[in-house]
Order: sequence, then structure tokens, then C-alpha cells
Amino acid sequence: MPSTFTARLKLERQADGENSGNWGNLVNYTFNRLDAGTRGWANVNVAGSANVTLTSNAATTNTNDSTTDDEMHNATLEFYGALTGNIHVFTDDVESRYIIWNNTSGSYTVTFGPASGTGVAIDQGTKSLVYCDASTMTDVGKDLGNINVLGIGNQASSNYFTFPDSDGSNGQALVTDGSKALSFASAGITTGKAIAMAMVFG
Repeated sequence: MPSTFTARLKLERQADGENSGNWGNLVNYTFNRLDAGTRGWANVNVAGSANVTLTSNAATTNTNDSTTDDEMHNATLEFYGALTGNIHVFTDDVESRYIIWNNTSGSYTVTFGPASGTGVAIDQGTKSLVYCDASTMTDVGKDLGNINVLGIGNQASSNYFTFPDSDGSNGQALVTDGSKALSFASAGITTGKAIAMAMVFG
């Protein structure tokens, strides 16, 4: 009876009496695939406007160097290149999870999902955690709903502004106390006054 492969990571299941004298290599191939599937990273060039199918192979066709493993079985994928049209990037139709970085350029959409199922659009410039139930890919971040945050700031700065814990009144605006704490207060000049001043002073 010949060896068979697992459905998801395509790891070789050894059959009795098969692969005599080659078990060591086959075990190394399997370890490489487990290594890539757990912590691997692959850069995938998706430039242009054509759909892309991630490369895939059975574990026994991999070399002893885990960095040469295929694209589909890495835990993290970076899509890069200049897009000239909306594209789909296809993975296989099995249960899976990925971290995806859409590092493309061009104002077009990358949709990632199973070849025969439903994909999800990955926003350009973002890093997304996605999973598939073998037919539908889901972006975990987009599925979270409302998210409460204490504050927000510029990525390149250590300044983080703290939000108030309740809404203000109609017409109020967020103002700062000069120490990075925001609160709702009168917006100051009204829209009508602003228009009048613009007309007078130019």
C-alpha cells in the first residue's frame, strides 16, 4: 500500500514496507513543512492584473532546506507588487489560517480565498488574520464588530491621546487639555460666524 498525504499540510503518512532506505529524508521533509506551517513566511509577487494561485506541493517534493517550501503552506504571506487590476489570490479548499500582509501598490483590490469558495478582500497596506472553513475565507479583524479603545496616537510618536468615556452634546467638539487628555467642549466659533469672517477677511 503506497503512502498517502494529509489533506491540509500534505504531510506524508508512511505505509508499511514503503520508502525503504529513504525514511530519514521523508521525515526531514515533513519537519520542514511543519516548520513552515507554524512559523514560515513567504513573499508572493502578485503584480499585474492576473489571478494568482499559490504554489503547492506534497511534503516529499520539498528539499531539506525549509526556506524553499511552497507558498501555500507558510503561516504568513506577504503579497507585493504593483497591481494593474483587481485580482484574486487562491489557496486550497481546506481548513486553514494565515496572517496576510497586502503590501501591494496600485489602487486595486486583492481578494484572498479558496480556489472553489468565497474569498475576502484584504485592504491594501494592512496585515490581516484570516481563516478558512474549506469554503469561505473570513477576516477576523473585520468580523470583530465595535472595538473599544482608551486612546490613539501617531505610530511614529510617543504621544497618545486619551478619549472621553462618554459622548458630548450636540455641536460640541473634542478639545485637548494640553496634556493629551481629550474631552467634549464648545467648538468655539460657529459655522455662520466662520463664513461671515471668511467673507470679510478673505
